[in-house]
Amino acid sequence: MRGMEDPRQSKRNYARWELDQVRYKLGKPAAPKRDVRSIGDILKDVVAGLEEPVGDHLLVLREAWPKLVGQQIAQHSHPGALSGGMLHVYVDHPGWLPELERMKRILLQKLQAQYPDLRIRQLYFVLTHR
Repeated sequence: MRGMEDPRQSKRNYARWELDQVRYKLGKPAAPKRDVRSIGDILKDVVAGLEEPVGDHLLVLREAWPKLVGQQIAQHSHPGALSGGMLHVYVDHPGWLPELERMKRILLQKLQAQYPDLRIRQLYFVLTHR
């Protein structure tokens, strides 16, 4: 078999390589100095970047959320997703779920009055960890 070449038997032409490095600018720049980080720290950054994509309407709702529900409740909840007219509100402690359920009708009316173009028809409270 003449078509296949055994890589162990091949010879390198170092003079040609040096010429090609200069001609095609193949030289590598010096690597930047970086601090060594543990894989756990790197994974935290990667996972944090994987959260759901946020639309403009959610950014507006998150910004207005403390005014709608009050500062104390806003510290423990935030709008999470809007799909099919249902706004999912993420709550970080089970004690706040009944409080938000009591305010549900009033909160829904406020949202519908201030943001009619979002067509929010329902609120759904979900217990999550921040």
